[in-house]
Amino acid sequence: MQSGESYQQDILRAARDSVPVALGYIPLGIGMGMLLTGAGIDWWWAPVFAIFMYSGSLQYLLVPMIAAHEPLIAIALATLLIQLRHIFYGISFPLDLVPAKLGKLYAIHALTDEAYALIAAKPRAELTGRRILLTQLFCQLTWIFGCAAGALLGLAVPIDPRILNFAMTALFLVLMIEAYQNNPARKELLFTAGIAAGALLIPANLFLPVALSALTLLLMLTAHFASKPASPESAS
Repeated sequence: MQSGESYQQDILRAARDSVPVALGYIPLGIGMGMLLTGAGIDWWWAPVFAIFMYSGSLQYLLVPMIAAHEPLIAIALATLLIQLRHIFYGISFPLDLVPAKLGKLYAIHALTDEAYALIAAKPRAELTGRRILLTQLFCQLTWIFGCAAGALLGLAVPIDPRILNFAMTALFLVLMIEAYQNNPARKELLFTAGIAAGALLIPANLFLPVALSALTLLLMLTAHFASKPASPESAS
């Protein structure tokens, strides 16, 4: 009986935890689905993307890349660089609470920015492996629903695929402004703008992988030198 009550409690807590994410995932998923059908891709790819390529920013990026027939190596490299941050999420994510191997694999697959923020903020004593998996599952289900609904809506209300570039630019500008407000690192922002401007000189199909590679290298160098202790000479 206690096990059944515990299971119900985990379901209710996970559903409650995922509500704030669902409020963002559903409209964003609808936008992603509409962009996908607007780019001329069959609607049923929207839930497929949401299941197997479960990443909001990555899916928004992949739609115009696929529609433009970008090389597979460019898509793979962009995916790697964008998802590289999940390595750092894994350091503090309580994956050890998830007992089954299949459960661990799903927890890794469904580790989005929002799911990480929900789960990592909880006291470890309140978490169970079941609650973690249910929270991630509820989040992904809302994203799948949003993407599928948007794709079907896009068939009924076709949009001009030329707005894809504008939508992506607007999305990442909003993300950049939000990140800058939370961490106003002016030096890094100037370096990033310089990388983007320099990458404009290379062929368009190589812009994204080159720019992301340069940005990743810059962040690694910045973190390396920032972690070095000041020398006695400089301190004096």
